[in-house]
Amino acid sequence: MKKNGLSKVEIFFFIAQTQIGIGILSLPNTIQNSAGSDGWISVLLAGVLLQLILFLYWLLLKRFPTLSYPQITTKLVGKYVGTLLNVVFYLYFILTASLVLLILVKLLKEWLLYVTPYWVIILLILLTCFYLAASRLHIVARFFVLISILLFGLIGLSLLSFTLPMDLGNIFPLGETGLKNILIGTHESIFLSFYGFEAVLFLYPYAIHKEGKFLRTISLSNMFVTGITTYFVFICILIFNEELLSQVQYPVVYFLRALQFQILDRVDLVFISLWIVPMMMSVVTYLFLASKCLPLNENNHTRIISFNSVLLFLLTVFAGKDDASIEMYSTIVQYISYGVLFCVPLILLILSYLRKETSEEA
Repeated sequence: MKKNGLSKVEIFFFIAQTQIGIGILSLPNTIQNSAGSDGWISVLLAGVLLQLILFLYWLLLKRFPTLSYPQITTKLVGKYVGTLLNVVFYLYFILTASLVLLILVKLLKEWLLYVTPYWVIILLILLTCFYLAASRLHIVARFFVLISILLFGLIGLSLLSFTLPMDLGNIFPLGETGLKNILIGTHESIFLSFYGFEAVLFLYPYAIHKEGKFLRTISLSNMFVTGITTYFVFICILIFNEELLSQVQYPVVYFLRALQFQILDRVDLVFISLWIVPMMMSVVTYLFLASKCLPLNENNHTRIISFNSVLLFLLTVFAGKDDASIEMYSTIVQYISYGVLFCVPLILLILSYLRKETSEEA
């Protein structure tokens, strides 16, 4: 396990790359409708709430350090119920991957590939994602570390926004929208920009450093993602007033469009072209995690990834591409996630303590 185990750096960027994807581009617009100028506070609160969820995940995982999450499920609730729950997890990962891919393709269609058919864009993205997802976990994780250079480059590119006019008064008075609206914005932040944290449930058996070191690693990754998300929401609030921010679907991309330099005319197109990579990594992760939910031999890994890719292609091709359809799709995935990401792990944690079970007792 240690030979192909995951280091702290690999786990850090695996989680970060999965979370930082399409949601962050539209979050300032979405959160504006509820939290208004206090949207950045909602993002910070979302990071705090997510930290609590990660802590509960860690309490469960450290009781079964050698078992995968699907094995923990069947151990605590029995073979039949556990298998049913794992199938629900599988469907959740496929649906979420389809949603991420759908939003990504729509973005590319609107900003870059105007005349390219949807199915061609979907196919090209999935072929790339399949090639990586069919690899072993440690290879996927090392690739995530490698492309983190792009992530820091994109953050550096966004610093050019400080050459634009900004109004610090847009964030004042603090708390103007009220606690209720800030909490609604917190809810939207978790389900739009923090998707991917559930990958933690599948990484613990592969981690070289467990116990407190693992918790520290995933906590730092959460702080990193929360910081980046807050940063983008904050600068969008400073650049746009409330009326404009509620009308612009992708504020992060839109403010870059206003930047023009002698050697670089369309900064927004450069940003999107590079941001495609982090967005695709979310699809790779969900393809990979879905394969781990089914009780198959490791030798069948490539076959199940192939099946997942075909299923994902069909779902995305035949799904509606208009905003209303995507919003409905997102709502369905969101409701499923309540049970999959919160209720089930919490019930498993309670059962593990009530029955006093650990992997050593298996």
